[in-house]
Amino acid sequence: MTHTRRTFMIGTGAAAFGLAAAVSGRVSAAPGDETPPDPAAAVAAVYAIKQVKARYFRAVDTKDWDLLEQQVTPDVVIDTTGSAGIVTTGADAFIAYLKLTIGAARTVHQGHMPEIEVQSPSIATGVWALQDLLIFPGNIRVIGFGHYHETYALDGDRWRIKSSELTRVYLDPLAEEKLFGM
Repeated sequence: MTHTRRTFMIGTGAAAFGLAAAVSGRVSAAPGDETPPDPAAAVAAVYAIKQVKARYFRAVDTKDWDLLEQQVTPDVVIDTTGSAGIVTTGADAFIAYLKLTIGAARTVHQGHMPEIEVQSPSIATGVWALQDLLIFPGNIRVIGFGHYHETYALDGDRWRIKSSELTRVYLDPLAEEKLFGM
């Protein structure tokens, strides 16, 4: 059977719609899910994913660990090696890591310019530009910029973050020196 896969990318409020067909005439959706997303459902999914990420940032900054747990899947994989961190698997391990590393810090996370692609009715990917400020005890400040590369899964009737990789393009060098001993 030949079909096309609809790809929806929605950034900061503007929608772009494209139809793509593979050279072979078939493009697979997510493994086990061969159904292309319905256009209206894809737009709704992008909106819901933006809400998840907004709650994620708010939960981290307010240290609302219960709210944060609701934004990720129980088996979430978080890779912070691009920001001098580690890879954690599971919501409990990730939250324990955050409590240890930034629990005592005042933080401000800003996510911008989301690039969200709905791959199937239950899977999506996204990239978010990041700016953050972390103020550790002793007034040690880290200002950074980077990107979150993520996957999202529909869990029941809610979208959640399934995996996230944080990459950095810049960290304030004075803060890096004080914090990481470089």
